[in-house]
Amino acid sequence: MNITVKYGVSELIRGLRDGDCELPDGSTVGELIEKSASDSGTELSESVKNSIVFLVNGKPAKWETVLSEGDSVRVLYKIIGG
Repeated sequence: MNITVKYGVSELIRGLRDGDCELPDGSTVGELIEKSASDSGTELSESVKNSIVFLVNGKPAKWETVLSEGDSVRVLYKIIGG
């Protein structure tokens, strides 16, 4: 299935590129991020993983969220503080 991903965290995760990604049916947001990282030769630390959040088609999502053909995923900084 084809998924579109846009990274709004380029300062945090270098090497990941916006664009389309081909994944097996039933893949999750986490599998998308791990594949993108692997394809770019980037390793994601636990602190980085804990610093990002996701939107799938404009709605909040989790690492375990199952993706569908044509979904659009945004990766953003988690906002903490106040």
